[in-house]
Amino acid sequence: MTVRRKRLAILHSRATDPGARDHMVMTVADRLQASGVDVVHLYGTARFEPADAVFVHVDLSVVPRDYLDFARRYPIRINGEAVDIRKRGFVDGLLDAGSDYPGAVIVKSNLNYGGAPEQKERSMLERAAFRLRRMAEGAPALTQTKSDYRIYPSLSKVPPASFSKDLIVQKLILEKDGDQNLLREYFFLDDLHFENIERSSDVIITEDEQLSCKPFEPHPKLREVRKRLKLDYGKIDYVMSNGEPFIFDANKTLGMGQYGNTDQFSKDFIEMLKAFAEWIEVRILR
Repeated sequence: MTVRRKRLAILHSRATDPGARDHMVMTVADRLQASGVDVVHLYGTARFEPADAVFVHVDLSVVPRDYLDFARRYPIRINGEAVDIRKRGFVDGLLDAGSDYPGAVIVKSNLNYGGAPEQKERSMLERAAFRLRRMAEGAPALTQTKSDYRIYPSLSKVPPASFSKDLIVQKLILEKDGDQNLLREYFFLDDLHFENIERSSDVIITEDEQLSCKPFEPHPKLREVRKRLKLDYGKIDYVMSNGEPFIFDANKTLGMGQYGNTDQFSKDFIEMLKAFAEWIEVRILR
């Protein structure tokens, strides 16, 4: 008797380069394939491939309705209801021009990665219209990476054009470890919870010294944000302030960061990705 192989479909945005390996889901897919699971990658919604489950991995801050409708054709969905991760809807410490706040602030994009994925998804005409609108508004350049974020000593120093729908202004809250700064990342897949902690002398931490990546019990506030965003898989960036998380960002398409391949991951990080793959195989593709 032939046993049918389990099959997972991974749904990417139509603008994703086929075969691109700059997201962690590709490493998870490698592990699934090594254990005998068929993985099919779909780029956009033009082609349907039968599968036991679909992993919605659309690298856009707001997932278009056609992707969500397409995903509902599958019996089981990961991130099938995760629609909107724009920062303004969930991060802490948001300020407007009239706020009464005396401390330092940071300006960043409302969209994930400065809206670069959205630009890639648009037609040439739509891109031109977007650029013209921003020029007419006198808007500053998009903040596509953390290195583009801007810190100001006070709210009064923030350029007026930064108070726009494309950007957010947020309190600059730091968590210190001696004279260095910490960044906490809550990685999750359903009931798997890991906390990755990084440390740096920089105020804006990209990838620096990794202290640990361990299973942990997330603070109720982190769970609440996950529930609000309907995230099965992803991460939330935060620091601890006055005993609770101060949330900076959330993501549902986890990138590889500075790592070109898994050889540069820590042992703890590899164990986390292994646990994610095993969870999908055992709990979703059972």
